[in-house]
Amino acid sequence: MSSHSPSPPPLVDATDALRHWGPPTWKKRLQWRLESWAYIGLERLLTVMSARAVARSGRLLGTLAYLAFGKRRRTVARNLRIALAGERPPAELKGMTAEVFKRSGANLLSSLRTAHLDEAGLSRTVQVKNLHYLQEAQQAGKGVMMVIAHMGNWEALAQWFPLWMEPGRLSASVYRPLNNPILNARLITARERRGLKMFSKEDSPLAMAAHLRAGGALGVLSDQRAGKAGELVPFFGRLTSCTPIPSVLARRTGAIVLGVSLRTLDLGRWEMKIHRLEGEPTTLNVMGLLERMIRESPEDVFWLQERWRIERRAPHKVWGKPPKPGVVTVPPTKLRRALLWADAAGTMPTRPLAEPADVDYEAAIPDGAMAPPAVAKLWIRGAEGPETTEAFLRRVDAGASLPLDFVVTGKKAEAEVRAVCKKLGLGWVAEGTP
Repeated sequence: MSSHSPSPPPLVDATDALRHWGPPTWKKRLQWRLESWAYIGLERLLTVMSARAVARSGRLLGTLAYLAFGKRRRTVARNLRIALAGERPPAELKGMTAEVFKRSGANLLSSLRTAHLDEAGLSRTVQVKNLHYLQEAQQAGKGVMMVIAHMGNWEALAQWFPLWMEPGRLSASVYRPLNNPILNARLITARERRGLKMFSKEDSPLAMAAHLRAGGALGVLSDQRAGKAGELVPFFGRLTSCTPIPSVLARRTGAIVLGVSLRTLDLGRWEMKIHRLEGEPTTLNVMGLLERMIRESPEDVFWLQERWRIERRAPHKVWGKPPKPGVVTVPPTKLRRALLWADAAGTMPTRPLAEPADVDYEAAIPDGAMAPPAVAKLWIRGAEGPETTEAFLRRVDAGASLPLDFVVTGKKAEAEVRAVCKKLGLGWVAEGTP
């Protein structure tokens, strides 16, 4: 570990940062100023508090968020059900959902405090394991692609990363510019003063590749959904759009791929653990590495984003590109759940063409109607007495370890079912939708 502290770079000019967002109005400038003053005030308050007090305050903040934001609560619960389907009972998953909010609050406030710690303070706050993996990669003369996630006290990694590098080797990270350019400039200055180079997501991948070829280390957040540009591979067993950036850069530069997990040990203390990639640097294997990192402490992951998102207008389709021909793939082990909703006469809607074809179709029919062929599971409406559409769909959703993803209806049942699906956060598709 290098004990050398790099000389502080010049402060980033906020005017330069404003160019990304275009000429702002006076209202927008005022908003940015007020936000930055509030942020600086909070940051200064946290620096005079103990690590335990900051973490405890963050957990309280997370509890309030859990109680106040029902939509986000459903998102976290759904993510955990998909990731840990069949591994944890429903009661435990409910408790984990609440804990995710508490730790997210603690990790958020603690990260603001961690940005101002010196090396001794970092050592008291973070316990590092398997650092020799990074040292071995540097001794081999290789660049290092570091797979990271929105997990734990993420600022601890940003502060430790430059201190791990050998003399002459630089560490860097890819980030998304903040919407507030004043705070964005402050973030860049704080990170680069420590010695961490910052690449914007909009920067050329060629510059990132050159950094790796020069023997540097590059951290890339890899746990979020990648949209249409991502590669469709299983993540925790379910197909989803995953970023190909770590695997592409590693293959083109020969960089060694490592991952870092962050796990809460106690109030204000974390374990940072380095993991090695298993197999070749493909997107599939990178996602496998990410899974191992997350399993170190699923409660420390920021699950508030819809990782396996349901596209509301086309829930039978998943955005992303299939792996290129010749790339080794594995079939998904967790299929999407879709419910075919028969009308009052028992007429079943036509199944839409799912892309990819990773869907288990179940059926909901009125009591006494003829059962349709070739469905994964059959649900009888009215078999247990009067039941609202909402109560029925909740029962179907809870009837398996994986959550229900979307409902397919014919024209006669369209309006009622669609409204309930929207309320419950389920996808809905009408018969005949391409």
